[in-house]
Amino acid sequence: MNPARPKEMLCWPLFGVGFDNLGKDRRPCTWAVPSPGADELLVRIDAIGLCFSDVKLIRAGEEHPRVHSKDLKTDPVIPGHEAVMTVVEVGERLRSQFVPGQRYIIQADIYVKGRGHAYGYAINGGMAQYSLLDQRVLNGDEGCYLLPIADRTPAGIAALVEPWTCVIASYLIEHRTAPKAGGNMLVAQEPGDADAYTFGRGAAAAQPAAIAALNLSAGTEAALRQAFPGSRLTPIREIPCGTLFDDLALCGIRTRALAEALGKLCAGDALVSLAGDYPDESWSFDVGSIHYKGWFYQGTPGHDVAAAYGVNVRAKLLKGGTCWLPGGAGAMGQMHTQLAVEDPDGPARILVTDLDDARIASVVKLLGGQARARGVELKTLNPRHFRDAAAFDAEVARFAPDGYDDIVMLVPVPPVIGGAVRFLGRNGLMNIFAGIPAGKEALLNVGDIVRRGVRYIGSSGSRTAHLRHTLSLAESGKLNPATALAAVGGMRALWEGIQGVAEARFPGKTVIFPQCEDMPLVPVADIGRLGPGIAATLTADGLYTLATERAILAKYGR
Repeated sequence: MNPARPKEMLCWPLFGVGFDNLGKDRRPCTWAVPSPGADELLVRIDAIGLCFSDVKLIRAGEEHPRVHSKDLKTDPVIPGHEAVMTVVEVGERLRSQFVPGQRYIIQADIYVKGRGHAYGYAINGGMAQYSLLDQRVLNGDEGCYLLPIADRTPAGIAALVEPWTCVIASYLIEHRTAPKAGGNMLVAQEPGDADAYTFGRGAAAAQPAAIAALNLSAGTEAALRQAFPGSRLTPIREIPCGTLFDDLALCGIRTRALAEALGKLCAGDALVSLAGDYPDESWSFDVGSIHYKGWFYQGTPGHDVAAAYGVNVRAKLLKGGTCWLPGGAGAMGQMHTQLAVEDPDGPARILVTDLDDARIASVVKLLGGQARARGVELKTLNPRHFRDAAAFDAEVARFAPDGYDDIVMLVPVPPVIGGAVRFLGRNGLMNIFAGIPAGKEALLNVGDIVRRGVRYIGSSGSRTAHLRHTLSLAESGKLNPATALAAVGGMRALWEGIQGVAEARFPGKTVIFPQCEDMPLVPVADIGRLGPGIAATLTADGLYTLATERAILAKYGR
């Protein structure tokens, strides 16, 4: 055994649903430090960021879609995916690739042969003093899911790279502008509808492998065969059961129940095209799947389905536009707001609404000066300060009388989404960033999608390339992740820290240092409570530094 590694460690396993099942009696458990096999690494966890996704995991238990355990009581998992780690022991077959002392962050969205094995969900994560990494992490579908970090990068800052990446990646979404080549397509009309719908060059740029043709007129079926001569077309008269589609073309479907039923037959990253004359009505859409599965709804008022493809498929905030961020002063919302303010190609007018005055004050203090320097109008509102919802809505509308170009939705409540969409302007875009579970629905105006070019996008997590990009921005000084850090604590304070995340106690992110067992949980603004001289290590703006981390580890580290 390597003498640098103890026999036992503290960790926070999840034994079931709810915060009372995290650890034992609100305290960490003591487990044996695992020994790496020949193809495994043992790493020390130096920092772990706490995320609202961890809260959702704790509240869902075995029902969380990323958890593999069927019974957490007997087969618990250690949460924590925003991890910073140092290699401690290297399996004998990995010694040409890794050496003790190397530092990494981890891309938690791990896939092996297409199946997800997320770190902190299916694989024991970073709410522990040590972690065992096997070939799923080291040799998955994207290769190695570990990214090296520089020695000068504090662990407390590196722990913020993953959440920053999720924010940045949400503006890098790309949707197809043609049907999926070799994919599965559904084209549907109302029973008895004799109208003919066409599929011009835009749609025919790629050939689906198979097309299910539901209730099609003779003219539409003939147009399909002409546009996609290599596709296998199967006429059907009933809604398919158990089949999912990459592309769905709903041609003049005016019966709401039929359209809503067909709209649920989407595979991941499916495009749903609404062609024809649709009413100015709010229908029920699976907004959770827009976020988690990348579903995209597009439309055209004409009879050429191809005209729907490629319309308003942007993901970036509109340059010079007007942007609204509901919940924009929360931990993740603050990051979105910072990007919007700092982007030279970003919006000219930004509205941030939030229910917490302290969080709003934090955003104004952090970003108000930058906004003024760049000539960006930054306005904040707290709905609680208005006599009723109508008065708040009137003020929101007053800031953008022609409607918002962008709404970044940071409130994971479907009715809030449904209430906000009516403020979108022509070609307006809503980024549903808040993690609403797949299957949760909200009312969206179908006529706006078809006639006004309104679009809804969403994303969950990030890819390794995105994480590498954000890490490069941070280590080159183009991004300062420290602006998001609001609180720090030690291993025994983790339960209090994750409760603080659930309650939105801090105006930013919380990071735990597992090797600092007895360090209390404190806001960064009050970090001087940890000991003499520690506050002096912060920057003039009160931001965490490498000197701050060294002072903390000197006092509380093992």
